[in-house]
Amino acid sequence: MNAPGKIVKVNDTHMHVYTIFSPATTNQSTIVLLAGSGTACPTYDFSPLWYLLKEKYNVVVVERPGYGWSGQTERPRDIDTILEETRAALRHAGIAGPFIPAAHSLSGLEAIYWAQKYPNEISAIIGLDMSVPQAYDELELPKSMSLMIRLGHLLSKPTAALMVRNHPAIKNNILDQKERKAMQYIASKQLLSKNMVDEFDYVKENARKVSEGKCPQVPVLCFLSTDKSILKSMPAWGQIHRDYFADNNQTQFIELSCDHYVHTEAPEIIADSIAHFLVDSVPL
Repeated sequence: MNAPGKIVKVNDTHMHVYTIFSPATTNQSTIVLLAGSGTACPTYDFSPLWYLLKEKYNVVVVERPGYGWSGQTERPRDIDTILEETRAALRHAGIAGPFIPAAHSLSGLEAIYWAQKYPNEISAIIGLDMSVPQAYDELELPKSMSLMIRLGHLLSKPTAALMVRNHPAIKNNILDQKERKAMQYIASKQLLSKNMVDEFDYVKENARKVSEGKCPQVPVLCFLSTDKSILKSMPAWGQIHRDYFADNNQTQFIELSCDHYVHTEAPEIIADSIAHFLVDSVPL
C-alpha cells in the first residue's frame, strides 16, 4: 500500500511526511501537525482539520517513527531525538521554515522544546489540547500497562476497524474508499507499536527536560478540552496550562466542550480560530 505523502530516510528508519501546500497562501509559515501518543494514523486522523485549512495554508503532517506510514526505529524516544527526527524529515522532504507546530496531547512537549531550542524556526504554537511539562508531574502509568499492551496487540485488527468506522473523517465522508482502507490497514499495523510504547517510558524524563527551559515567547493559541477522563485524573488541566504560559502575554486560550481529540470533534471552530489567530498574531 502506497503512502499518500513523501517517504524520507531519517537515521535508521524512514518517515512519512504528508504535505498540503496551498497556492493561495500568503502566510510564509508552514503549519506542522504533530500527533499525540498512540494516534496510529496521524495523516488521516488530522484530516477533518487539514481539510478545512488546505485552501489557505501550507500544512504538513509529520509521522513519528512507529506511527502511520513511518517505520520503526531503534533509537531512544528522548525529546532531543524525537525533535531532530522531525526536523530532519522536514528538511529531507524539502520543506523550509518558519514553522507553526500544531501539537496534540503528548507532542506539546516537542512543540515547546522546538521553540526553546530553535526559536528562529518557530513563528507560533497551536496547542490542540496539548500537554505542557507540569502535566506529567503526578502522572502514574497503569500497573496493568504490559497486559493492556498485549491485549491491544491481540485485538489490533478489530480495534482498528472500530476506531476507523467511528472516526469523524469516515462519518463525514472526508476520506474516499481507498483512504478508508488505508487508514484501517495502518491503524491495525501501528496500534501500540514498539516506538509508541517506548514513548511512555521516556515521558517523565522528556517533561523534566522541557521544564528546565524557559516558556517560549512566541504567539500561542491553546485549545483546551473538557474531556471527562482528563479532568477526572487531572482536575487542574486548564489551570496548569494557564500557569505555564503565564509569562507569555501572547497566549490565547479557547475552551472547547468536547473530548481530547479536539481536531476531530471541533475542527470548524479550530480552523476558524486559527485563521483569526494567524491574521492577528503572526506576521506575514
